[in-house]
Amino acid sequence: MTVRKGIILILSVALLGVAAAQFAGCEKFLLPEIELAQDTLLFSAKGGVQSVRITTNVITTAEPAFRDQTWLGTDPVWFDENTTLQVTVGENTGEKRTSVIPIKSEAITKSLTIIQEGI
Repeated sequence: MTVRKGIILILSVALLGVAAAQFAGCEKFLLPEIELAQDTLLFSAKGGVQSVRITTNVITTAEPAFRDQTWLGTDPVWFDENTTLQVTVGENTGEKRTSVIPIKSEAITKSLTIIQEGI
């Protein structure tokens, strides 16, 4: 074996080793998904609790967009798998009101619209 062939062989083995080490260290990429069974919930002026099924494969949050919306709540507020989200709406003694609850992960945001009739 000539010196040139030996150097090429050593460099090839080293390059193969680096490629194998990088491949072994890679994590499996997960394509994030969030799907809502429905995107709007309608409530009477009396309020109440309704559910919506959320299918997800990533850490997801679901809470009213504005903290001062004390008439509106969700449970759970965060989850990392498929869940049934409970939306609670208080009694409305005024005009019709609407809000949007962002259902979001780091990469995706979906919207759940809440509409409540007034008196």
